[in-house]
Amino acid sequence: MEEPSDKNERYARMLMTFPLLSGFTVHGTQMLLEAGVVREYSAGEAICAEGEVSTSTLLILSGKLQVYTEREGIRVVLRECEPGTILGEIGVTCDMPRTASVRASESSEVLQWSAAVFRSLLLRSALLAERIHQHSLRSLVEKEHTLIAQGIQPRPRPTL
Repeated sequence: MEEPSDKNERYARMLMTFPLLSGFTVHGTQMLLEAGVVREYSAGEAICAEGEVSTSTLLILSGKLQVYTEREGIRVVLRECEPGTILGEIGVTCDMPRTASVRASESSEVLQWSAAVFRSLLLRSALLAERIHQHSLRSLVEKEHTLIAQGIQPRPRPTL
């Protein structure tokens, strides 16, 4: 059986291989790990639902997660996400409800940060903040293209 410290070091080294965290050291990725909690999900398990309060951000460590929305009883898969993908960052950084639902497509492990911790990480690391910002914008454009291709209108967002 793998000891927790061995597992954390393995995760820290794994994080360094993700494009989102390219250039981070083991020390930097260990700091990210220590700030969050590793959670496991079974295939088919719901992780969050569109419209919920955004209370956390996830980084996929293993497995696959499906991001989807439902309109008039039709499920539209926006994307299948693999290790290295971050989810929930838009709702947390913009203080908005979740823009889509997420479920595990297969057994998966994620690193989960609370909203407050995630915001703190962004303030402490300009590199992380820049990468997250780029990823978020790319993600929004991909979701929009998927919805347009499917001919489905996004739900109106409440004005702040």
